Amino acid sequence: MLAATLGNDLQAAALVMRPSLATTLKAGEAAGALAGIVSGSGPTCVFLAADAADAERIAGELELAGVCREARTAHGPVAGARIG
Repeated sequence: MLAATLGNDLQAAALVMRPSLATTLKAGEAAGALAGIVSGSGPTCVFLAADAADAERIAGELELAGVCREARTAHGPVAGARIG
C-alpha cells in the first residue's frame, strides 16, 4: 500500500523546528487521511486520500480545525511523483 511507503528524512528536523506541524499531521490522520508527511523541510504537509471526494473532505476538515492556513487538493499522476 502506498501509504506505508511514504517517508521524509527531513520530517524529524522539521517537527523539532516547527512543532505545530505535528498537530497538522494528527488532524489530517484524524480526518481520515491514509497517511500524512511533512513535504520537504516544511512547513507544508501532504496527505494521501482514498479518492478525490475524500481529499476534498479532509481538506475542509483541516481548514475548519484551524491547523493550516489553506488546504488544496491535487490528483495523480503528478509529474515527478515516484515510488522508490
